Amino acid sequence: MARRKEFDPEVALDAAMRLFWRNGYEGTSTSDLVDELGIARASLYGTFGSKRGLYLAALDRFLSGGAGPSPADILAARTSALDAVRDLLETSAAAPKPDTPQGCFAVNATVEHGDSDPEIARRLEGNRSRLETALYGALLRAHAEGELAPGVDPRSAATMLASLNSGLKVLSCAGADQRDRITTSVDAVMAMLTPPAAAATG
Repeated sequence: MARRKEFDPEVALDAAMRLFWRNGYEGTSTSDLVDELGIARASLYGTFGSKRGLYLAALDRFLSGGAGPSPADILAARTSALDAVRDLLETSAAAPKPDTPQGCFAVNATVEHGDSDPEIARRLEGNRSRLETALYGALLRAHAEGELAPGVDPRSAATMLASLNSGLKVLSCAGADQRDRITTSVDAVMAMLTPPAAAATG
């Protein structure tokens, strides 16, 4: 009969996700993982195969919504599509909660790895594509409901918003001094998306 594992892999994976999120791949040693997860090195390797295997699993957990609502969830939560877009940007720019690492695990991984690791790059590109698709859908809905300014191309605007979204996550790590810059950026892009008449009465 196989012996039961001495730890909960899901709890361990959540702890590893936050550790890699905070310190990055290179900044996290196997000893750090053993200490943080509170498990034996043999158990870690027996379950996840390697530090890299655990990192990929932790990144997958983050990208599948392990740290909170997905962008698609946020964008679907409002009757007004443009209000939902603003919610997404403001959520990305919000100061981290006390128990949450700074920034975004996916953005941090992009900065750390670039395109040097094909497996990681494939995951991150898929995440960017999902975000752009969700934003594109929201902007198509805004257009259909007469919320979108004339001349705005939903596809191009979705790509712009996805890039801004990543930038806001980086800027939010710079502290409270950046709040005015963040607010100005969000207000400016929303003004570009909103029809003049709606902006005047908003």
